[in-house]
Amino acid sequence: MRQIVVSPEGLGAVLRELRKKKGITQAALGARVGLDQKRVSLIENGNPNIRVDSLFRLFSALEVGMILEPKALDDKACGNAGQDAGDEW
Repeated sequence: MRQIVVSPEGLGAVLRELRKKKGITQAALGARVGLDQKRVSLIENGNPNIRVDSLFRLFSALEVGMILEPKALDDKACGNAGQDAGDEW
């Protein structure tokens, strides 16, 4: 499974899908990674306030990893019209 995630909501949906595919409850997943069920629910519902270490513990418990790739840029952002795109994504 390969997913492109660009928002906390998208990440939450992917984590929920992975958890359900493994047949794990939010409480059981939380217990594995040191979070309570409510916190797992908040993450799955797109709450952006998640610690990086908690996120990686969730990845490990769900047996997935993360790959970072640059965003695809359209012609205007690439500066094809002689415009400077700068650091804007």
